[in-house]
Amino acid sequence: MDVKRCVWAVLFAFHSGVAYGYELQSKPDPSDARATARWMVSQNLWGVLSTISIDLGGAPFGNVVSFSDGPPGQGSGIPYFYLSLLDPTPRDVLKDSRCSFTISEAPLGTCGDTDPENPTCSKLTLTGKMKQIDRNDPEADFAAKALYSKHSEMPASCLCMQIGRRIIISNISS
Repeated sequence: MDVKRCVWAVLFAFHSGVAYGYELQSKPDPSDARATARWMVSQNLWGVLSTISIDLGGAPFGNVVSFSDGPPGQGSGIPYFYLSLLDPTPRDVLKDSRCSFTISEAPLGTCGDTDPENPTCSKLTLTGKMKQIDRNDPEADFAAKALYSKHSEMPASCLCMQIGRRIIISNISS
């Protein structure tokens, strides 16, 4: 097995749902783009959040981040994030809220032996503006439950976490 397939196999084993107490839902018909996009957001645990870097003079900056759109079976289709204060991403979105968030079907293990770059292995990029969620907003409770349900280590690490955020989606591309 080549290194690339081995890495994806390890990621799939880690992501398989066993450690998080939920099972992967069935993949929708690929011709239903809306259902496939919602499925990808609800099933994935991480993606690449790209911002306009203040540390790099306005250059694009991509960062792997954990996210959730809701507890298993209660996905909203809206990705929620807690961003570490030790990370440059929160500083970037405070200066310029424009961002994109990219996820792939590959870590879910549903692409089989297909190369992750093969068009039959779905990819999704959500573009929009990052919004901070007010701690008193009921959405903050939902975001916390969503994140903690899929990322059980987050509550223990909250000392370095910032208030929840979500993307106000303006464009979806695959």
